[in-house]
Amino acid sequence: ASCVITDVNTGELKALVSYPGYDNNRLANSVDADYFSKLIHDKARSMYNHATQVLTAPGSTFKMVTATAGLTEGIITPSTKINGAGKFELVDNEPNCWISPPRHGLLDVSNAIRVSCNYFFYQVGYDMSLVGNTYSDPAGIRKITSYAQAFGLGDTTGIEIPENSPQIADAFPVMASIGQSNHNYATVHLARYVTAVANKGTVYNYTLLKQLTDKEGNVIETYQPSVKNTMDNIADSTWTAIHNGNRMVVANSDEFRDFPIVAAGKTGTAEIGAIGNHALFVGYAPFKNPEMSIATRIEYGYTSHNAADVSARILK
Repeated sequence: ASCVITDVNTGELKALVSYPGYDNNRLANSVDADYFSKLIHDKARSMYNHATQVLTAPGSTFKMVTATAGLTEGIITPSTKINGAGKFELVDNEPNCWISPPRHGLLDVSNAIRVSCNYFFYQVGYDMSLVGNTYSDPAGIRKITSYAQAFGLGDTTGIEIPENSPQIADAFPVMASIGQSNHNYATVHLARYVTAVANKGTVYNYTLLKQLTDKEGNVIETYQPSVKNTMDNIADSTWTAIHNGNRMVVANSDEFRDFPIVAAGKTGTAEIGAIGNHALFVGYAPFKNPEMSIATRIEYGYTSHNAADVSARILK
């Protein structure tokens, strides 16, 4: 599992955690060979940084990207309602909504985020892929890619330890719109993305370092986050619609019941078939004037409720 916490107003990393960890004292100077062998063969991959090197699909945590794209491209407005009809029959694989049957019914974008309606975002992804009246995979992927890149999901974050490169989906825009297809991101990538959601579009380059000193303590160099880009073309009404959806997600979450601060966020489940699905949560608090964001992933964690539970405990 892994968790990354960011100051949303400065881009400063407050925590970057990979679990399980290991005792590096037993690998310094003289190496404990038995312990090292155990780590190497451990299926939990303790020596692999799960926050920066493990890549998975983002699941429904990606839906804020699709919402931003749909609202900004004029595909929907904050008040547009789409009838979540269960099976989406306009593409060959006819994907179902996660709740099908029954159906979600008429939803605007905020409530589609609240209930994580796949059908709503299938429709947005499909409509973004239309060239005239003709469906075009490349056209849809271009739009999704543009907004995912704007949120910083197209590049590594700048931290000074090994970090695998993210992958924005390059096929099947309808599935990509709900965070499936071949999206692949590390937890630290999702942390930068949700930080930009929280602060209305400021994307940071991260650093793990504070300062470099000589042996006398004299400061040689200081380090701080830098602004990668700002999403200046996104309307305030778009951020409001997305934030309201995020707030409703947490307000309806048992894991955040009696939480002392008004928080917001989005759950996600990265489906991988027979093995337990990856569980994800991204969020921020306080809701009205966010200070901290959090991104948590439990590999093979089965349900996003588990990631939300961990995140609530950490934030508290």
